[in-house]
Amino acid sequence: MENVLERKLSNQAVGRSPLQEIDLIGENFGRVLEDGLRPLLKTNAGALILDCDITKLADVSENIPVPAMLGLVEIENSESMALINVSTDLVYHIVDMRMGGDPTNAPIPTTRSFTGIDVSLCMDFFQIVLDSFSKAIFESLGVPLSEKLSVAGHKQDITTVRIAAKTADVLQLTVSLDIGEAARSGDFDFIIPLAILDVFKASTQKAADTLEFIPRDLWYEQMTQSAASAQMIVHAILDKPKMSLSKVEALEVGQVIELSSDGSNSVDLMINLGQAEEFELGKARLGAFEGNKVIKMDGAPDTSLLTYLNRNLKLA
Repeated sequence: MENVLERKLSNQAVGRSPLQEIDLIGENFGRVLEDGLRPLLKTNAGALILDCDITKLADVSENIPVPAMLGLVEIENSESMALINVSTDLVYHIVDMRMGGDPTNAPIPTTRSFTGIDVSLCMDFFQIVLDSFSKAIFESLGVPLSEKLSVAGHKQDITTVRIAAKTADVLQLTVSLDIGEAARSGDFDFIIPLAILDVFKASTQKAADTLEFIPRDLWYEQMTQSAASAQMIVHAILDKPKMSLSKVEALEVGQVIELSSDGSNSVDLMINLGQAEEFELGKARLGAFEGNKVIKMDGAPDTSLLTYLNRNLKLA
């Protein structure tokens, strides 16, 4: 009787995403992810969204092999958890590239059990996925996500993972990655229960309502003008080299710190909007003008970011 009831429940129609712009969020997620993975893998990465659908958690879980590289995701203000499932091929390429692999060569992935080193090297990948998803929501909805997404740990056996009830509706984002000039390929799933999307909707709606109902009077106009003239620090980031704690402690005056090969001219312009993370304003290049060091914008600033700033200022 329990098995019959379970089958009936699992065959129920799936719900609808609380976030109406879910397809747009998926598209922006892929684009932002490409930028996030470039410094991690030290080469270009192309992201293609293969799937962005609502389905049952049970249907997703039964297609996850054992062993698997599973990242458990905690979401602030939510009892539910999300899940990142990385294919064995993608794990192989992530580990190989982070260990100095050749982006112009595409070796055939070898199937093996995952080691502690594999897990450690994939943790940064998990976090980049989460950061990219947060930024995609911001770009799509015009308000930043207040909830923090963090990696709670990893598992290799899906039968030991419970992020929600098996009959729960989840958003399944399936992404295919092409890495390097040789287009090493692999895919991953980002699985998010709709209960979490409800939390996201509530927080973004609250932020939007706060912006919409600001009274317009003389005091308000003066305050917005003052806000518009306020100084904002723009961080021009040339590169983000990683060093062990022991090397940092041993740094001396005159010591040379190597930068990545693609970091010699390219500069990321970042600003902080009062959240825990920074948002990218645009890309630039190093240069010189009248004896001073300068940076030159390579393209127009991010339009969604400018829209958000303008919306906050509420200028006529």
